Amino acid sequence: MRPFLPPLLSLLALAACAQPAPPFDATGLTEAELVQRLGVPAGSYEAEGRRFLTFEQQGGSAPAVSPSIGFGVGRFGGGWGGGTAFGTGIGLGFGGGGAPRGCSSTFELRDGRVVGSTRQGAGCG
Repeated sequence: MRPFLPPLLSLLALAACAQPAPPFDATGLTEAELVQRLGVPAGSYEAEGRRFLTFEQQGGSAPAVSPSIGFGVGRFGGGWGGGTAFGTGIGLGFGGGGAPRGCSSTFELRDGRVVGSTRQGAGCG
């Protein structure tokens, strides 16, 4: 029987790689450069000489991995006799994934340039 641990660890490592990209440093970018990189913002807000732009990113869903343990009992028979057999098994089920993981990024601009940002949501990493 071949060991199942190395392939299992390989699959789990691949699943862990499906993470969103880290945030990029937008400090100093103009509003036009920010829109060029991220697209049209989902919303904007102005207060006290500052402008806030919010971008929504809909990430992929997290891989759904569900472990399972199975037990079995059976009977067998043949020309030489018969008997009862017991067995156990361990398995992993890989589904289509869970709920989509989104990320909301808000950039603060002063004098037309990005001076700070915040990220919020399960898909932000």
